[in-house]
Amino acid sequence: MARLRAEDAEKRAASGHGPDFLEAFARGLRVIGAFGREKKHMTLSDVARATDLPKPSVRRALYTLTCLGLAENDGRSFRLTPRIMELASAYLGSNMVSTVVQPACESIADRTEQSCFAAVLDGYDIVMIAHSLHGRPDVLAPTIGLRRPAFNTAAGRAILSQVPDKVLDAWLDKLEPKVMTDFTVTDKKALRAEILQVRKQGYAITAQEMRRGYHAVAVPLRRYDGATIAAVCVAAWVEDSAVGSFAEKYLSALKEEVEALQPQLL
Repeated sequence: MARLRAEDAEKRAASGHGPDFLEAFARGLRVIGAFGREKKHMTLSDVARATDLPKPSVRRALYTLTCLGLAENDGRSFRLTPRIMELASAYLGSNMVSTVVQPACESIADRTEQSCFAAVLDGYDIVMIAHSLHGRPDVLAPTIGLRRPAFNTAAGRAILSQVPDKVLDAWLDKLEPKVMTDFTVTDKKALRAEILQVRKQGYAITAQEMRRGYHAVAVPLRRYDGATIAAVCVAAWVEDSAVGSFAEKYLSALKEEVEALQPQLL
């Protein structure tokens, strides 16, 4: 059995992972996660730099992924294949939320004539699990599995507004907010106040904080027992609706569809 490098053993000990933790499997997942919209094709060296893993480990991981049909190599660089979607399908197929929420997103998009998506909180990001496009998909098009920062998105704030104060404070304490546009709120005290306001009013609205040119409104998505499990969001271009009337224009349809979902989410 291969032994861990001393450095990796120290990292495992520091992380708190037990003896059953599979280091090779974790490295393989890191290699998969290195690919993305801006890194569709990467050489072995590119992946090693992106993951901060030794080249021999990256080489074995890429070789294994290629053998399984999850990646392919043109002789110089690697890229993931469509088969990698089987990993996402496993989650979506086993997660009732995605199946139930997709039709609701489509209905909201039809009623508002804007793009609609549902997202869950994963650490400091939101991850989209359902979506329906409308209007100008060239910029507003979300995709299943797309990650965005939670702190400056309406969906993220809608979910965060439902967590206990101690959990929220701990989350904000470790948050490292980055400026995305001239409108991005990065002051943690201001963010906390904004999230508490969302809790009070029942919805979150952001104006050009994630990307210039559009704003969004989101509401928490609750399970049958009242626990918040996601958020559903409508995004629109600035010229389609002034910020002042944004919530008034789209909130009614959003709330009606989301409230109808609650009894279905067991």
